[in-house]
Order: sequence, then structure tokens, then C-alpha cells
Amino acid sequence: MIRVKTFPITRLLSTNAPSFKQEGNSLEPAKGLELQKSHERLPIDDQVASEEPLEIWLKHPLKQAGKASLLLTTMRSPGDDIALVKGWLHTSGLLDNDADVQRITHTGSGRVKGSTANQVLVTLHPQSHFDIHSLHSQGGSHIEYVNSGCGVCGQRSIDVLLDKIPAQETQSRTKLTAREVFSLAANLRSQQGVFALTGGCHGAGLFILGKAHTYHSELVDVREDIGRHNALDKLIGANLSLLIPKKTLNQGAEITSEKPAEKAPEYGVVISSRISFDIVQKAAMANIGMILAMGAPSSLAIELAQECDICIAGFIGQNRINVYTCDHRIV
Repeated sequence: MIRVKTFPITRLLSTNAPSFKQEGNSLEPAKGLELQKSHERLPIDDQVASEEPLEIWLKHPLKQAGKASLLLTTMRSPGDDIALVKGWLHTSGLLDNDADVQRITHTGSGRVKGSTANQVLVTLHPQSHFDIHSLHSQGGSHIEYVNSGCGVCGQRSIDVLLDKIPAQETQSRTKLTAREVFSLAANLRSQQGVFALTGGCHGAGLFILGKAHTYHSELVDVREDIGRHNALDKLIGANLSLLIPKKTLNQGAEITSEKPAEKAPEYGVVISSRISFDIVQKAAMANIGMILAMGAPSSLAIELAQECDICIAGFIGQNRINVYTCDHRIV
């Protein structure tokens, strides 16, 4: 559970607050309304979503004498840290396979400019080919600092991210009804406990597609964070075994898939934020075929979704859905 902090604030209240009307995709103040010149000032205690730094350290037991190196410091809402790191390692393309990681553990706290910084240690499998030295020699480091609002800050190249997106084996034909889309959005809102308290957290929910006996508007899992991309990384990291076929490392350190199984179901996500490039990129890395959002997509997000055959829909409201790609999949 994400931590919430309480701060004393002053709330200004007016009994003649302006109303709003719909103008295209935005809300505009209705004309002819004025705020009162006087207003009420109330001292209250307000609940605020926590934001703290997280240091991610990386160690290969057979390299650099087994010493850990600082990979990056990121800002996030405390909680689900292991899932966040696991998801980020995968969606950033740093690790191609979950089997490369032997374990991820909390190792204590440090200090970052006066703030407490939780520390997480990623210990790689002895047979992993991940090259820590090369990582740091190519431009200093992969990422040194990531704020909670940026999903691709510090990446050496956008092309590197795009090259790591797995090719789609088959075109998805799984569909949702508009009623199911509205239901998914409502279910996400109802399960955003921290947002209900603070109004300051993004949410991401996972749902399953393609099974006739499954009601598509049920959410498998929901995660929250002050950063929209963090919320998605937490969701992906917590459910990586569902989203990505499990692989193992053999004695020759070659990656091999486990015994083939029946075709895995397709998954989608519903998010409380806008759809930016990094959201689509992370979804593509996790084999997620549909993104539903309360906000708008960016132009680059639409273009990448078209290339990856990902259905994206935004501005999900009480009586509308804007479908930007694969419009045949929402009926």
C-alpha cells in the first residue's frame, strides 16, 4: 500500500464556484459566472500521496568481484518497490529474460539530499550475460536519475527502446464492447484507494482478453503510483509471469523456453492518465494488446500503437470513447 502523508493546509471556499461546460475534448468555464470577492478560509489537514527516491543497485556475483553498482535513482510512491523494479528492468529492455534475475531485495535506506532513499538490490543469475561494466561505460550510465513524471528520461536512445520491442506473431482480433470499456474504467476508479484519499495518484489496471468464459470488465490487478509510468511498471512487474512466457537459463547460459503450452491469453490495461509514448512502449514490451485511458494520447503514442497493433482508446467518459487505433476491436 502506498504511503500517505498529512499536511496542514488552508482551503479557500466560495459559495459561487464556476461551473464548466464541454468544449470538444476539454472543459471550459461557463460564461457569465464570477467568483465571490470574499471567500471562506478553512485550516484543515490534507492527505497527500508520498513521493520518495528509490536507489536501484545491480550486482553480478561473478563480475566486479561481486560488488554492487548503483544503476539509477528514481522517484516513486513508496510501495510495490520490488514489482516496480522488476517491471522497469523488463520494459526498459535492460534484461530480456526474467531468468537473468536471481533475486530482488530491499537492502535498507540511505540519504539523498536530506530525503530518505530506499535501496533495492538486483542480484543477477551467475549465468546471466548482462554486462555491468559495458552498461556504465556507454555514456556514463544507462540512467542516473528518473523523476516520477518521466518514463524514458535518460535513455541512451529511443531507437534502442524500439529495437527491443518484440515482434507480434499474429494480429489480434480480440474485441471489447463499449459497455465493457466503461465498466473497466469504473472498476479502476473504484479500486484506486490512494487516489480517493489524495487525488494525487495514477492507477493502472490489468484485464484479460480472449477467454469466452471470462467477463472482460474484471480487473486482474490494480497498482497505483504518483507517476503514471511507475504505476504501469508496478503492474507489469507484479504480473510478469502472466504476461511473458517463462524462460530458463541452461548450463550454457542460453535462454530456452519451457515446455510449450496452449496459447496464452491476451491482456489489456486501463489507466487513469494520458497515453504517452512510454506507456505504449512499455505495453508493447509486455505483450499488452489494448490500452484504455481516461486522458488523451500523444501523436507518437498513436503512431507506435499502429506499428505494434495495439488498440488504444482515450477520453473515456460518461457517454463517449475516442478510439485511435484498431477501432474494429471496440464495438
